[in-house]
Amino acid sequence: CYNGISRASTRKIHFVHAIYFRYLLTNPKDRKVVICENFLQTELFRETLADVLFKQFSVVGVMMTPALPLALIPLGTPTGLIVDVGYYDTSVICVYQGMIILQSYLTVELGTNAHLMAIQRMISESGTVKVGKESKKASDLYGEFELSVLEDIRARTCFCGERPAELKDSSFEQSGVITEHRASDMSYPMSDGHHLVVSGKIRERSIEVLYDGDGEDNSIATLVLDSLMKCPIDCRVELASRILVIGGGSMLAGFDNRLKQELLALLEHSRYSKLTPGKLKFYKPNYFRNTMSWTGGAIMGSVEHLHERYISRDFYNAKGSATLPTGQVWLLNSKIPTRARELQLDDPLPSERLHV
Repeated sequence: CYNGISRASTRKIHFVHAIYFRYLLTNPKDRKVVICENFLQTELFRETLADVLFKQFSVVGVMMTPALPLALIPLGTPTGLIVDVGYYDTSVICVYQGMIILQSYLTVELGTNAHLMAIQRMISESGTVKVGKESKKASDLYGEFELSVLEDIRARTCFCGERPAELKDSSFEQSGVITEHRASDMSYPMSDGHHLVVSGKIRERSIEVLYDGDGEDNSIATLVLDSLMKCPIDCRVELASRILVIGGGSMLAGFDNRLKQELLALLEHSRYSKLTPGKLKFYKPNYFRNTMSWTGGAIMGSVEHLHERYISRDFYNAKGSATLPTGQVWLLNSKIPTRARELQLDDPLPSERLHV
């Protein structure tokens, strides 16, 4: 501790201070705060952050709400199956008529980081570098790349190819050894003037790691179907026709189409023989996929009539951390107002946008 302030609180003070006075350039006492947090966030973290906001920065009020369902607000729909492809993991949650179906929340440790490691591994195995008129092995010249370089290679060259024809339609077989690809090689300029040859296989098939699974037959596609299985049977058809894929890990070309192909193939497997979801449809996000939850939180924060959801500064100072929502009670009471009439907006939200 330092002057009675814990180390965790000190880090949060520096973080919040940077947000207000370096980036937003605004007075924290003038605005309320909406915290879009993870379902699995600890109560200690929530209490520490609230204490910093109220006691160190004297904010007017704080609203704490689960982040994933907020992604439906920009679409103006109260129902959806949300797939969030993050950096380290992928999460799925179902929301029906604004109510969170808690038992449908599932995660798997597959995300952008797994894809980056697959790119690194494939380059180390077969990548080449053009040095003048010669070609040399990438592993001999560079070893392991920095994450920033791998992220740039991923963003500039990679995409999601169609499901390999070499796989059986309803197989859980891994596709890491798949050689079939249609993409051509690309030249990626390195900082030293050399050019890394990113093969068509790396560009198109490095993404297979997200569909091969984690070694226990759990992949992004199985996560979606398992989440549907945990929902009431009369909700499944509507949820399956309202799939929203968000997160920075899903911003590769062809991601939705490949996910749909995987889902259709898995539905023929005996594991999902009792699941009849009907026609699969995906939302076409009207904002960047990696900012959908943030945009939903911004919309909620701009609505005046949701004041009852905020914890005021005076109330917190009087009652302390006991005022914070906790556990399943918080989730079950967190109905997400997604329609324009519920938010009482002057301008209607964008119409629902679905593509097959």
